[in-house]
Amino acid sequence: MPDYEFFCTKCKQPFTSHMHIKEHDERVAECPKCHRTKSVEKRISSVNVMTSKKS
Repeated sequence: MPDYEFFCTKCKQPFTSHMHIKEHDERVAECPKCHRTKSVEKRISSVNVMTSKKS
């Protein structure tokens, strides 16, 4: 499961949430500090991909 980055505009708190890809599209993350969901924005983050074969 990937980690997704979010930012709460109410308390100005960045946070990371660990969820399934399908869950990310359906569920709104909750700020761990103020427990709000309506003030949470998704952030674009970098991705690290690992493969089993060397190219």
